This record gives sequence, C-alpha cells and structure tokens, in this order.
Amino acid sequence: MNKQNWRLEVQAEFAAGVVGHTGARGADWLAALPDLVADLLTRWQLTPDGDIMHGYLGLVVPVVRGSEAYVLKVSQPSEEVDNQVTALVVWAGRGMVRLEAVLPEHGALLLERLDYRRSLYDIPLPEAVEQAGTLLRRLAVPGSDELPTLADHVASWPERWTAEWQALDRPLPRRLLDAAIETCRALTPGAERLLVHHDLHYRNVLAADREPWLAIDPRGLQGDAEFALPTLMWTRFDGAEGVPGRFAALTERAGFDHDRAKGWLLVRAVDYFLWSTKAGLTWDPAACRIIADWIVGPSAAQSFSR
Repeated sequence: MNKQNWRLEVQAEFAAGVVGHTGARGADWLAALPDLVADLLTRWQLTPDGDIMHGYLGLVVPVVRGSEAYVLKVSQPSEEVDNQVTALVVWAGRGMVRLEAVLPEHGALLLERLDYRRSLYDIPLPEAVEQAGTLLRRLAVPGSDELPTLADHVASWPERWTAEWQALDRPLPRRLLDAAIETCRALTPGAERLLVHHDLHYRNVLAADREPWLAIDPRGLQGDAEFALPTLMWTRFDGAEGVPGRFAALTERAGFDHDRAKGWLLVRAVDYFLWSTKAGLTWDPAACRIIADWIVGPSAAQSFSR
C-alpha cells in the first residue's frame, strides 16, 4: 500500500448494497465518499493501515495515528448513526468499543481498533455464552433520555404481529402469539431505564486488549437490560436440548431477573420468528419456534411481572 498516495476505492459489492437500499441518495453519497474519507484522514491526522472492510451500509478503514491504532467508520448520516453515537457516548467504553472522535453530520466515527478476526462466534459455545453473560452485566448502565424507550420501541408490536400472522397464513400456533402479546403488554409498564444493545449477538463481540471482549455496532434503547439477551439465544443455536442451559448460564452470569428475561425472550422470539419468516429465512424461524415452545409449554399461563 502506497500510504502517501492512498485514495479510497469504493468496492462494487458495497456500492451495490448502498444503492439498493437508498437509491439515488446512496449513489450521490458514494460519489462523494472518497473525498470525504480523504478529508477525515487529514482532519484527524490518520494514516490508512490495512484492508478496507464494509458491512451492509457502513465502510471501515483501519488507520493509525502515531502509535495508536483505530478504525474509521463512515456511513450515510441517519437516525441510526445518531442513535449509535449517543449509545457509545453513554457507555464510554464500558464493555463497548470506545468512541474516540465523531462527526455525526458526516456519519463518521473514529473508534478504537479491536481484533476483527476473533469474535465470540469463533470460540467454543460454552465459553462464548459465559463471556456474553458477563458482558451483559457490564453493559447494564443507566440510559439516556436521548434514546428511545423500550415502551416506545415495542408499542406497535402486538398489533403488527397479529396482522403479519394473518398475512403469513398463521405460521405460528395461536397460543404462542397470544402468550407473546399478553407478555409484551405486561412487561412494558414496569421496564427500567437502562441502556440496552438490542442487536447483541456473538459476531458483534470482538476480542480486545483493554477488556477481553468488547461489543460493537450498538443499537441503543433505554429499558430492561434483559431485553438484550434474546439474540444470544437464537444465534449459534444448538438445538432444543441446549436452550435451558444456555438461558440459565446467560441469566446467571448477567445477574438478570429470571422471569423478565424469559418474558422478553418470548416477546422477541415471536417478533423475530415473524420477521424472519416474512424474509424467507428457514433456520432462524425454526430456532425461535423451539424457544417459544420451551417458554410457553402446553399452557400460555405465565407470569413475568417484576
């Protein structure tokens, strides 16, 4: 790599995803992206230091400044980026990648560099579950009024579920749908105001030097800390026989309220079942159905109050 003459080349796969998602606005943003990245490198005195990576809508450039290694993450400015910045500021590096600098109007974040080659997806599942449970406890900090509440986030879920369930030709037993609706409405009024990363899964936790494992890509809410647990149940799913043990390990390591954790797990399992079924996925709905069956059992009579 010639670092002195380095200039961003937008990868075709990344460009196709951006344009496919945001159309002409995305195409305009991509056209301006090389100049934007060049300006950010100069502004923050950064030097490129590795292969460019990308997600669906965000670009990541490994960089250095002196002896310190960072990553420059650039996405189209959006409410999602603003949400992420707010959450990163509140966590302030506790169990979470540290935000070093930000220009939200440009969708630009300078973050500490973690080991992207090693996530909780890459270690044995029992160890990954233990580490994830410990991280859930670390991430349970007071929230911010700048973030949406859990009550607002789930307010439309019961009505949406009923419509989707009908449109998808009733792919889930009615008893599971009704149990989730009842549980969602019962849990919401008593929700706390803790900071929640509601897309915390094993690939979103990377090895680090400052702490053994740190979360990335937060999607922030303020609510019950237990709301962050469910994605750790159906990702790396290992069958029905593993559900009780994994749930017990996560709740114990995190210090969570057992009943509320099980209640939010049911709510989110039904929500993700319907979304993933609509999206044409196969394994994810099957995992969520197994989890919901485990929680509800033959009777939908459950109590999840605090």
